[in-house]
Amino acid sequence: MADFPPEFVADLRHLRRWPELADSLWRSPILVELTHGRLWRLVAEVLPSPPARVLDIDCGRAHSAWRWPEPVTTSLPSTPTRPRSSSPSGAHTKPRPGRIAYHRSDATTWVADSAGYDVVVTTRTLHHVHDPAAVLEQVHRWLRPGGQLVCIDFFHDRFDRRDARWIAQVRGLLEATGAYRPDGRLPTDPAAAVERIEWEWEQDHVIDHDLNRAADIELPLSSWFPTGTRSWHPYLYWDILEALDISDPAIEIAIATLVADWEASLLAAGELSPVLLRFVGPRDPD
Repeated sequence: MADFPPEFVADLRHLRRWPELADSLWRSPILVELTHGRLWRLVAEVLPSPPARVLDIDCGRAHSAWRWPEPVTTSLPSTPTRPRSSSPSGAHTKPRPGRIAYHRSDATTWVADSAGYDVVVTTRTLHHVHDPAAVLEQVHRWLRPGGQLVCIDFFHDRFDRRDARWIAQVRGLLEATGAYRPDGRLPTDPAAAVERIEWEWEQDHVIDHDLNRAADIELPLSSWFPTGTRSWHPYLYWDILEALDISDPAIEIAIATLVADWEASLLAAGELSPVLLRFVGPRDPD
């Protein structure tokens, strides 16, 4: 986990290099743009036109909230969630056209106006919380009739051998050129390398973190927002970019962009199993 310096601000509008954040994507503007920036655009392109009142659940370091053009309420969890790769920061505020208010609370017990929001956003959150169904029930209550949920989440159990094989190929190439800094190098035998990736995936997402499975999230989504739409997006490349070790910015940009676009093309061709879902669903009128 990266140790963020006191002066660090997770603002997607004003990116800079943070060499001290060697274990974080925030060390490099291009890595942030290819990951957190693309994640933000997945949300932004399905938002309604302003004005709108927005609730962003579990905003983390709030790098997305500062881009909203309308009033935003962001929620930072106060009760334990499942371990995650970065921890929430303290609340930050910054003057801008859309007012931002921060609340630290448990989403299942937080008292907010019923039907008080036009949009509720949750990004990479529900696979961590202990009761995603209870959170989604609350989301349904907070949305006005016709209001919209935008949920982006990660399903580790959709990962399959095709994904492991691609990661092994990319990582093996990067390791061979000295552009990757994992804890240990992959075996040179291709089959053994794939097995190693599968083992690492299981350790990280099941043994060490015990993340929620796809059904734990998709079933309540379908129950509370039955007319929602689903789309799948690249995400495996995030872990690869996090471990890149390239000092030349031009080469870093070229390789990072290639890896991200490589996954996108394979996903579009149906040659990988997707693990990142974007769900957009309205609260049906009462």
